Amino acid sequence: MRVSIACFVLMAVGFSAGQTSQEFHSKYGEPDIERFAARPGIALTVEFGSDRLACQALLESPQPLLHRQEQASFMFSDAVTEVLEEIAPASMRGEETDKIIQMSGCNELEMVEYANVSITRSTHDCVPSSPDRDVQATVTFKRDACRAQGK
Repeated sequence: MRVSIACFVLMAVGFSAGQTSQEFHSKYGEPDIERFAARPGIALTVEFGSDRLACQALLESPQPLLHRQEQASFMFSDAVTEVLEEIAPASMRGEETDKIIQMSGCNELEMVEYANVSITRSTHDCVPSSPDRDVQATVTFKRDACRAQGK
């Protein structure tokens, strides 16, 4: 009797356990969005186009999937620069076509348009000597596969 109860409990636990990434891939195919730990303290979320290449990338402090943004957390600016260079190297960005900088209090938003990509970077500059000032950065690739999806 104890053996059958133990087997039943083990089966119930097995069925109620979360599914692995591999199981989701098997059931639903390749994801259109993925999140990576790009550096300590930097989460990278990438949305892919129909060609399976990156269309948009978001760098931010790691957050749980369901979260409330109560207080801003900052990323190391040098590390953000490194990741941006990995995602969209200067050699592939193309010619710079426009640059806008907006400042409001301690916050600065820099938007740079290139021929092949747009990069937006939000920083908190009240303590300019602090190495961790970046709030968020985005990269938007200007490719037909991305435009076709309204990205």
